[in-house]
Amino acid sequence: MTVGSSPPDWSSSTLAAPAWSLRRRLIGQLLLVFAGLAVLLYFSVQAVAGRAADATQDNILGASAIAIAEQVRAVEGAITVDLPYAALEMLGLAGEDRVFYRVASGRGALITGYPDLPDSALPGREDTPLFFTGRYRGDTVRVASVRRSILTGGVRETVFITVAQTREAHGALTVSIALSAAGVGGGFLALAGLLAWIAISRALKPVQEIERAIAARASDDFSPLETAAPREILPLVDAINAFVERLRLTLDTSQQFIAEAAHRIRTPLAALKAQAEVSLKAGPERTSEESLRRMLRAADETSQLTTQLLTQAMVAFRAERAERQRLSLASLARTAARDLEVAAEMRGIDFRMDLTEDAEIEGDEIALLEAIRNLLDNAIKYGPPDDYIEISVRADPAPEVSVADHGPGVPRKDRDKVLERFRRGAVSEDTLGSGLGLSIVRQVMRAHRGRVRLEDNSPQGLCARLVFPPLRKQGKAR
Repeated sequence: MTVGSSPPDWSSSTLAAPAWSLRRRLIGQLLLVFAGLAVLLYFSVQAVAGRAADATQDNILGASAIAIAEQVRAVEGAITVDLPYAALEMLGLAGEDRVFYRVASGRGALITGYPDLPDSALPGREDTPLFFTGRYRGDTVRVASVRRSILTGGVRETVFITVAQTREAHGALTVSIALSAAGVGGGFLALAGLLAWIAISRALKPVQEIERAIAARASDDFSPLETAAPREILPLVDAINAFVERLRLTLDTSQQFIAEAAHRIRTPLAALKAQAEVSLKAGPERTSEESLRRMLRAADETSQLTTQLLTQAMVAFRAERAERQRLSLASLARTAARDLEVAAEMRGIDFRMDLTEDAEIEGDEIALLEAIRNLLDNAIKYGPPDDYIEISVRADPAPEVSVADHGPGVPRKDRDKVLERFRRGAVSEDTLGSGLGLSIVRQVMRAHRGRVRLEDNSPQGLCARLVFPPLRKQGKAR
């Protein structure tokens, strides 16, 4: 490390993911929706404008073709037409557009006009225009075709009248209308963005009030949050209140645990110190065996209590954070029995096992082993010497492991009490213990959504059962 270098700034925003704004995200999503609607409006107006321009142009073209058809005459056996220039002038009003026409007989003989003007299919009805779009002299043209029958020389002759017009004015009109729609859409988009910003800001105001209410609270204020929140925000308020309540209970439990632990540890330490002072004052030659035994007992109590306190802290930690895995109860029971085999042999106690191999659960292996070890440790302590302990595992109707001894047992009135921290039954006062073993077992079972059952063993003793929910109902662990 370079001398004089400044310490790292752990509060720097580079250590955390950058915060994003809900308001900006909502505005962005709404603007995307509005922009999509504006684009849809543009193309819709463009299509409507195109159809309107087509209809206008077709009406003029059709009227011009019919006007020309009405001027077709048969004179001395020949077909003539007197073009009504007023009809063509109507088409000429469309700016730069050019107009073409052709009048021809049914046999294809040109009467007047442009001979290469494209033909359409045969109009279905006389004096009813047929419209189509084609190419003529490099330009796109809109064409109207009309047929008329006249009598000449005693023969009825069919005459085709075709009028065409380029589409520059049509395109310009369509673009003009579409651009007007685009301008309206852009204005709508800007106005909608402004109104959305105002509306979202007002909608998020309750969230800001909740933020200010939480920020203004003292660190020891765990009262429920009360605010006039809308219906959609109430679940958030309820979740905050539930979390604050859980936090309060956790802190209360931790403080109570620390106070009780300090008191429990202080008592054997004080006894150990007092006994050591008495022995020191008496001198080596007057130190009795009983004093040494008392000192050893106080040291054992302190050691066991400290170990159990650390175990309970470990179990509480793993209950919230440990990953669950599929485990065999029979394998757990064997491992726990093997761990306490030496302690059992010192009292002449054997383990008799009746294990079902298909009993499986999902859980934390370390915590479950600790729970089963505590049951076996209690059975070894309180069971008679030169006896046996029964360890059973079964799968139906629910996964279960049980430990049965032949000791004094636990009276029914004390069975709920001994599952609490630092609480022991009346028959166990003369046996070294911390009062934490069964409370650890219950804590482990609660974390695994199971239960502890204390029952009488036949003909004498206690049977402790750990009952787990079936694996198919337990689901995936957190």
